[in-house]
Amino acid sequence: MRQLLLWPALLLAGASHAQTTGVFTGTVVDARTQAVVPFASLAVPGQPGGTVANTEGLFRLALPAGADSVRVQALGYLPLMVGAKNAGSALTVRLQPQPYTLQEVTVTALAPTTLLKRAVRQTTARMASPVGLEVYYREFTSYNGQIAKFADALVDYYLKGNPRRPRNPEVQVRVRESRAGEATMSKDDARRAIPSPLSVEQAGNYYDVTEGNPYLDSTTFKFYSYVVLETPAGAAEAPYYEVRCTPTTQDPTHLRQATIRIDRQTLAIQRIESEIPTRLQPYLKSINLLVIKAQATQARKRIEYREVNGRLHPSFVRLQAALNITQGSNPTTRYEFTSEMLVRDLAANPAPFPKSEQHSGSLFKRGTHYTRPYWREGNVLAATAAEEAAIQALEKGAGQ
Repeated sequence: MRQLLLWPALLLAGASHAQTTGVFTGTVVDARTQAVVPFASLAVPGQPGGTVANTEGLFRLALPAGADSVRVQALGYLPLMVGAKNAGSALTVRLQPQPYTLQEVTVTALAPTTLLKRAVRQTTARMASPVGLEVYYREFTSYNGQIAKFADALVDYYLKGNPRRPRNPEVQVRVRESRAGEATMSKDDARRAIPSPLSVEQAGNYYDVTEGNPYLDSTTFKFYSYVVLETPAGAAEAPYYEVRCTPTTQDPTHLRQATIRIDRQTLAIQRIESEIPTRLQPYLKSINLLVIKAQATQARKRIEYREVNGRLHPSFVRLQAALNITQGSNPTTRYEFTSEMLVRDLAANPAPFPKSEQHSGSLFKRGTHYTRPYWREGNVLAATAAEEAAIQALEKGAGQ
């Protein structure tokens, strides 16, 4: 594995301080059905950063000076270039479903496992190192369907690859602005035990494309079946391969089915989406401790990588998990967790963070500290109406 190259010096840090021409806001919908399109990606071509629509299709993107168009794309839809002249007024962006289906690859040289090995090597070799990411990070914990705990922050990540151990990148985290809140609970309230397993540095681990993705590890290919599809000739978007992975085992470590999108020219991985299908969830590990039983259920993941000036970086990470806890004869309690990381800007060749500034673990260790409403700025994942209502209620409970 050749040594990772340094991020090109011509990339400048601090887009949040750059001049902007307005904020591009609106909703992404399906042009045929008018249904919202969740998690569509929006970015100004040739510029770092970008944003992602929320589960209701809502987005907000700050436009840098000189920007004249925005690229909007989502899985299963044709990409769309939208003029930026209407910044400031809410728009409805209508994406057309792809008018074609991917075709199966039959070329022997592109056997699925061969393609995946090449893609992992290429992606790892082209990952920027060291690189600084300015990130908006957010997490929620729900208790029986109600949001009971949240935290969000502006976070700096320092990421550095190790050419000799490419699957062990260095991840440092610095929290610059943050807020947190949780439901008021009595001492005997079971919700006092709400777990918070997501750590803010976890998202930075996806600088390594194999992190938590065993179907990309050549030593575990035997646990999956693979199919390679590709865009047909004449497709309107840049050609890509799509590798679909299906578990062939009931081993708890290898239950995720996944779709990996790979650029057909560079063989770099662009997006990874995975989940544990319902039929395999009963095989997830459970923990039994005296009269308490904890059973993991849902597990979903979405990771996107972007290229700027020939180098790659993680641009969006979304993790979802669910846990059922049963205590004796009491009704089962369901906990759900979501965590999102959206890259707002890049820093070229950053210095490591001083030890005194580094943070690890939950944002709740940090407490609530902020000086401006950064969550209302452009390039931040828009909260849904339900999330916003819960945040306001929880902030009051936290004394904000």
